[in-house]
Amino acid sequence: MLQPSKSSPNRTTMGRTSRTFLSFSLFVLAALFAAAAPRFAFATAQQAPNSRVVLDLPAGYIPSPLFSGFQDDTTGVSYVILEAPVSEYDKMAQGFTAEELGKRGITDVEKGTLPRHDPYVYMRAVQKSEAGTYAKFFVLFRTADQTVLVSVNVPKRSLDAGSIKSEDIERVLAGAATTEKPAVRDLYALSYLGPFKEAGTIVGTSKVYTLDGRLDPDRTADARSAFMVAPSLDKRPVSDPDKLAVGLLNSLPGYKNFEAGKPNRVVIGGLDAIELKGKAVDEDDGKPIELYQALILGKDGGYFRLIGIASPQDVAQVESEFPKIAHSFSLIP
Repeated sequence: MLQPSKSSPNRTTMGRTSRTFLSFSLFVLAALFAAAAPRFAFATAQQAPNSRVVLDLPAGYIPSPLFSGFQDDTTGVSYVILEAPVSEYDKMAQGFTAEELGKRGITDVEKGTLPRHDPYVYMRAVQKSEAGTYAKFFVLFRTADQTVLVSVNVPKRSLDAGSIKSEDIERVLAGAATTEKPAVRDLYALSYLGPFKEAGTIVGTSKVYTLDGRLDPDRTADARSAFMVAPSLDKRPVSDPDKLAVGLLNSLPGYKNFEAGKPNRVVIGGLDAIELKGKAVDEDDGKPIELYQALILGKDGGYFRLIGIASPQDVAQVESEFPKIAHSFSLIP
């Protein structure tokens, strides 16, 4: 089921399906890990969960329980993997510029090289977050049938102190490869989808649902309705869920003029959650959209974010369905 997603070229599947895989991935990768310590004895190659990508990682890395990739809780370093159709490579490569990355708060962008023989783009950058300042390493490469983006998040203080070395990160990225089949693992289920159909997955565990079951729209100029489930990238405790819920809704890429309603505390799948409705305007065509979000809090930290986006032509059909879909959410033991 977890095959490379079929996204459209210009926007992510979170709305009009014309936002790029790159834009969505940078949005998702905003949640980072904390901590720092040296540890780099290279071990055997590991295949990432829900992914075809194999990385030759240092000792101490484990598959993430939340996203497609690996983490070392001791060092605070994470490798996050995004897979897309091979046809997306050129469009994604064009998005790797200082200007585009700067829109996501990523600065100090510089392009580099790796000893790879396939078409690729390698860049380094810096991003500030609530968890601190992180060095970012990106390699985008193309295989015979896939486009792959591997993003690495490293606490900058560890890099500056020399406990984590750039050359070790680059060695992993230089050797990133793919296998024939993904290792499939689901974290959650939706027992009700209403008029929506599963359209694809992003970053391994984030799923997108559309009315026609496709990520590619028939007409790229039309706004499209969608529902998405995305887990946080770590299990950091959420101190102010209401504030986080509003902030996440207002950070949805590709929209502006957000109007968020009042957060409402509910229980979904046996977990505490915050429901929130809102409105926004599409940045490209100025059309209004209706938004729904359920932020489901994990018992041991982190969260699942469920987002519904209703285009003007579909509001009457889908707006009332979003809460029903969200309340059918359950964790898979």
